[in-house]
Amino acid sequence: MSGIESVLHQLVADAGLPPVAEITALTGHGFDHEILHAILADGREVVLRHRPDAPRPVPRALARFLADHEVAAPALLGGTDTATLYEYAPGEMLSALVDEGRVSDEQWQAVGTAFRGLHAIRFPAGLAGSFTRDGRLSLQLSDPVATLHEELTRSAPVLAATLPGVVPQLPRLHAAIDAYADRLRSTPTALAHFDVNPANIIVTADRATLIDWGEPRVLDPGQEIAALEEHVYLLDGSPMLPPAFYTGYGPRPATTALHRLTGAIGWYTSGDFDEWEALPAALKPKADRWNRGLAAYLSKLPELLHQL
Repeated sequence: MSGIESVLHQLVADAGLPPVAEITALTGHGFDHEILHAILADGREVVLRHRPDAPRPVPRALARFLADHEVAAPALLGGTDTATLYEYAPGEMLSALVDEGRVSDEQWQAVGTAFRGLHAIRFPAGLAGSFTRDGRLSLQLSDPVATLHEELTRSAPVLAATLPGVVPQLPRLHAAIDAYADRLRSTPTALAHFDVNPANIIVTADRATLIDWGEPRVLDPGQEIAALEEHVYLLDGSPMLPPAFYTGYGPRPATTALHRLTGAIGWYTSGDFDEWEALPAALKPKADRWNRGLAAYLSKLPELLHQL
C-alpha cells in the first residue's frame, strides 16, 4: 500500500466511515495535487486531495462557511496538513466538456447558477481579502482602480521583453481603467472561488459543483467571471461565455470586459509560465497552450480596447 493510500484509509476511519473497497487515481485535474477517488464498502464515494509540498491547516472554518452559505461545494470530511478528504462530486469536468464541445445549455445554466449562489455572498464596495491559513476571513479596504493601474505598471517590463507590440496600448488601457473608475469603486465585492479553471467545475445534467477551494477571495465578481471567460477561451476560442450561462447567473457584471483585459495581462506576466517549465511532460503541453492562447488574445488588444 502506498503512502497516500495509507493516508486515505486513516482519514476514512477517522471520519467514522465504512472501510475503503476500491481506489482509483484521478489525473487531469491540475498541476499540484495527487487525487484518489475511493468507493467505500457501503457504496459511498470520497476523494482525497494530497499535496505534500505545501502543508497547510485543514480548512475546517472555510468548509463551515461554505456549507452555512449553501455554496455548491463538496463537504469536507477530514484531513491533515497535507491531505484533505471530501465527499465525491459526481459528474464530468467542465474543461473536458468544453474541450470536446459537449456542454449543453442546461449544463451552462447550472454552472451559472452555481456562480450566482457564490457571488450572492456580498460585501461592501471597496472591501477585498482572503481566508487566512487558519480559516479566518481577512478583509481590508482596497481601491480597485489603483490596484489595476499598479498591475499594469508591474506588467510593463515583462511585456516589453516578451510581447513588445502590446506596450504601446498600455496608455489606452490605463485610460480605460480611469473611465471605469466609478463602476469599479461602486461595485459590491463578493466571495469568489478564485481558481476557476474549468477542471475545478464538476457538471452533471443539471448541477455544477465547484471543487479545489485552495484560495478563495473576496473581490469584484466581474473579475471572476472574466477569469472563467478567459479559461473557456483558452479551451475552445469562445470570446464570451454562452447566453445559457447568464440564464443561470444573471446579467454579466459591468466590469467584466475590463477585468478580462487586465486579468489576461496579469496572468501572462505573473511568472506562472516560467515556473511551469519544470512540469512533467504530460502536463506541460497544457501550460504551453495557455501561454500561446494568452499571447494571441493580447495581440488583439487594440481591437479589444475599442470594444470597451
